[in-house]
Amino acid sequence: MEAASNPFDRATGRVRGSLNMLDIQRKVEWVQVSGKWTRMSIMGLSLSPENLVRENKGESEDRIIIFMIPGNPGNDGLYSDFGRRVIRNLIGREERLGDRKIQFIFYTVSNLNHVLLPPELRGSSTHRVTDRFSLGEQVQHKLDFVKEYLPRGQRVYMLGHGMGAYMLLSILPYIKDDFHLRKAVCLFPAIERISETPNGIRLRKFISTLTTNDWLAKSLSFWIDLLPESTKKNIINMKLTPDQSYPELVDSITELLHMHVFRNVLHLFNDELEKINNLDENLLFHKDLIYFYYGLNDGWCPIAQGEKMQEKLARGHVIFDKTACESSFVFRDSTTMAEQVLQFIV
Repeated sequence: MEAASNPFDRATGRVRGSLNMLDIQRKVEWVQVSGKWTRMSIMGLSLSPENLVRENKGESEDRIIIFMIPGNPGNDGLYSDFGRRVIRNLIGREERLGDRKIQFIFYTVSNLNHVLLPPELRGSSTHRVTDRFSLGEQVQHKLDFVKEYLPRGQRVYMLGHGMGAYMLLSILPYIKDDFHLRKAVCLFPAIERISETPNGIRLRKFISTLTTNDWLAKSLSFWIDLLPESTKKNIINMKLTPDQSYPELVDSITELLHMHVFRNVLHLFNDELEKINNLDENLLFHKDLIYFYYGLNDGWCPIAQGEKMQEKLARGHVIFDKTACESSFVFRDSTTMAEQVLQFIV
């Protein structure tokens, strides 16, 4: 149950104030990004065609666009609860200021092949369901998506989670001048020396073995594929608390258990461990736009990295979590992170 200061009834969707959580729409769509089918999610109070046009609307422009680049695994559905809560909090803030004229629209996109291609799309794409994609290909995919689909709103804020922070900083120089980009916010950033982090040390041999021996990864996940979807969901629900087990999260975790998705997640992890080493200072070129949010006990981005980052950026650009929130916040701490993100969107 959520804190009394932020009540929310999952059965009714009712929250404090006038806004109903269920009023925040979510549109899920498969789109082609440079010829590769990709699943994206869009959330907002109104998802009319007028609100989703890519072009800036000039003097009538009233949209603030928030773009979320996922971590690994990168399933857009994992961020559905977080995205809704961010929008709800932003609208609540505007209501307290006596203004509801701004349209907040939250975009997120899945990593390539981190969601299984629907059967009807498998013959009409430049990639196959069995393909594994590298870190560089996933970075290019996010750049292509931004250029092809993201609206040029009144203001644009971009968030990168975990390894998604690396992607965000990598594409920043190529998009900065095309959008009214205010901030690039890196949440629990996995952008340097990943193989030397506690989780990297613990998992690198296991991940490398499964990636090198693809037949082994297929064998491990093949048996899970044989389970009925209902059985998978029941097992997942058993592992989640009542507050966590909302349908979109359960569906997203279920999607990750497919053999070809599992192989892609492992492949990307291995690529991160091999390629993200010493900090690439070029990632910090646009220091005025970049903000970091570090956890206090994070297995992928130790606090020592955040302390060193403080020396590189201006005061206030490196924030340390004070809520005991975990880097995997989409599973258990969406409420907390949706409140923390507000400080960056102004």
